[in-house]
Order: sequence, then structure tokens, then C-alpha cells
Amino acid sequence: MQIYLDLVWLLNLFFDWLVLLVVAWVMKLPFTHTRLFLASLYASLIIPLTFVTSLDWLGHPVIKIIYSVGIILIAFNIRSVKTFIKYMFSFYFINFAIGGGLFGLHFFLQSQNVEFPWLTYIGYGNSVSWIFIVISFPIFLWFTKDRLQHLSVTKLHHQQLYDVSVQLDDRRIYQLKGFYDTGNQLTHPLVNKPIMLIDEPTASNWFGQELVERLKHKPIDDTNSEYMFEYIPLKKAGGDHGYIPVIQVNQISIHVNQLIHSTKRVYIGIHFGKFSSQISYNSLLHPLLLQSKNTKVQETKGVS
Repeated sequence: MQIYLDLVWLLNLFFDWLVLLVVAWVMKLPFTHTRLFLASLYASLIIPLTFVTSLDWLGHPVIKIIYSVGIILIAFNIRSVKTFIKYMFSFYFINFAIGGGLFGLHFFLQSQNVEFPWLTYIGYGNSVSWIFIVISFPIFLWFTKDRLQHLSVTKLHHQQLYDVSVQLDDRRIYQLKGFYDTGNQLTHPLVNKPIMLIDEPTASNWFGQELVERLKHKPIDDTNSEYMFEYIPLKKAGGDHGYIPVIQVNQISIHVNQLIHSTKRVYIGIHFGKFSSQISYNSLLHPLLLQSKNTKVQETKGVS
């Protein structure tokens, strides 16, 4: 049997990088793609080494655990034992979740004698193994990341206040106090991007009282202003349906402890009225602004 070692190694390098990328997304801590690639390269080296007869001991479970410690240390900036343990558990959990799904699917395809004639001319392995590698791995990887994103609490204390910076355009940056609440699930129906809400006084300060009044009372038409508002459907608390004006801003940055969670090209909607008379905040944060894979996390130090 021929083994194409270079192909196996390249695939392993790519898959290792994808797994580490999902770990970084789940942890929501600062990371660099350079370190992820170097860690993936280090992780993939075990493939050609296992073919060396004198290095059979590399397949021992204890050695694999020690090897994975090196992968985590290369990939991420570890500052405490607690953080390291979280990375290790996330790394193994994601690997087991994906590996278990792939094993089950591969067993199903083999037991059903499934064949794909259009793959028989590739020349490397059989059709089942190639459909398993090329298609199944990215699907299970995406599914695992998507489920973890919805289940993760990501070190956040729900229903707390956070300092928020909104870059409206190239010239204007505003500071807000944001209230984090998992109940805010408002997203743009066309592009599926999260929508952060601001109250009416804040909107009047940004866009002017006259425009806000027109947005409140006019139907969906041209507001004759420099701001490009659009209306999206909104289901109100009583079950009634209405519309809410939203505008896309350049960037929203949320300050959480020593980290800044930044998301570009996000929508802001106007809530006509005030959110609360008891708690002082003027914006309602969407959970995906802190947990989405599109959110970039940076440390406060050195961030302008």
C-alpha cells in the first residue's frame, strides 16, 4: 500500500490550524494567527515522525498529552495555570467532538458500502476516505464551533454594565454605557448581523431631535438626511409587529475588564424612549458583540 506522506502531512497541518482557530474563538482571548500557524506546524510534525521506526514511543498517550501541552503553549499567550487548563480542556473537547462525529460518519459510510464514482479517479485512497476528509471535517468543525458559540458564557457576568465606544463614521466616536442582556436577540434579517439598541435621548444627541422625530412618526421612506437609515421588522413585547430604524456604524468596542471586544460594520437601532429609570445605561448590547467569531479581542494595554 502506498502512503502519500506529503499529502497526509499537509491535510493534518490544515486541520490542526482549523481546530486551534476554533479554540481561539471559543476562549475569546487575544491571539495571533502567526502563533496559531506555528503551533499547527508543530502539531503536524508528529505525522512524519510516527513513520520513523525508532520513534514508535511517540504514539504513547502520555507522550501525546505532553506534545499537546507544547501545542497550547506555542499557540496562545498563557499567563496563568487556570487559563492554561481552560485552553487544554477546550482543545481536547473540540478534538473529541469533531473526531467522534467523523468516526461515526465514516463507520456509517463503510457499513452502507457507499460509493461516489466521481471521486474514483483521484488516485489517492478510496472515495469514502476522500468524502470523509474533504467534506465532513469542515462541516463537523463548523457545527462544533456554532454550538459552542451558543452555549458559551465566556467569562461574562450577564446583565452587567460595560463601557462602550461607537465609531459612527470616520470622524465621530461616542461613548456609551451598555447593558448586557441575553434577551436581546435582534439581528438584521438580511445579513444576520447583531443590532445594538440605543435610547431616544442618545439618538437625539447623535442625529438631532428633528431627524429622530421624523424616524419615529414617518413611514418607510426617504428621511432626506445624511444618515442612511433603514427599517427592519420588530416583534414587540405584547406580540404586535412594528418596525425599528437601524443604521450601520463603522465599529463597536466593548470594554470588559482588561480586554476590548471590537466588531466592525455593526447595526445600531433606535429605541424610542428610555431603557430604565433605575439603572443608568443608554444602550442594550447584543450577546454576539461579545461572543461572535467576527469579534476581535485585544488587551487594553497598548490599544489606542
